[in-house]
Amino acid sequence: MAICILVLEKEETVFELWESIKIFPTQISRYQVIEPISKRSQDSMRSERQTKSDIFEIVKFENVELLNPKLSRKERQKQMALWLMPFGFIAGLTFSGMTNLQTFSNLGFSQSGETVIGGLLGMASGWIGSFFGARSVNSSQEDIKSLLKFNEKGLWLILIETPYETEPPWKLIREIKPVEIINLNLD
Repeated sequence: MAICILVLEKEETVFELWESIKIFPTQISRYQVIEPISKRSQDSMRSERQTKSDIFEIVKFENVELLNPKLSRKERQKQMALWLMPFGFIAGLTFSGMTNLQTFSNLGFSQSGETVIGGLLGMASGWIGSFFGARSVNSSQEDIKSLLKFNEKGLWLILIETPYETEPPWKLIREIKPVEIINLNLD
């Protein structure tokens, strides 16, 4: 998938580009408009924005998972826990069953109880591991910082995502003369 972020000065240009893209034959997977931080309190073009927001999404910078490392880390942690916890449980059961350790026998647990507790401890270690694993992935902080600065200056950001091996509509993008175009590589 190709992802590019356009930096625009005027809010009208956001809607003009969308109208042009609807006519253009290129497939667009996602068209998200990120409103400027400094303009949130103003009601500029509020009625037009409300009627067109059902067509595309107008979001805040901190709500875009691709641009917010905390959101993406949280989602990664959930996905990792989904896999690590069951495997940790199975590994804990297997280890406890193979070693016949009697760690909790003083508390009155039988051998099968010890095995189940070993599985639960393995599951807990998988859950803890998902937090550390999710934190170890770094994102491209330079691009995110520059986009945040643009957004704080009152500029509009448009996130355009196209399917794999499909180019964004570069002709239309050049016609609106964006302040900057940032291509994000998610390899």
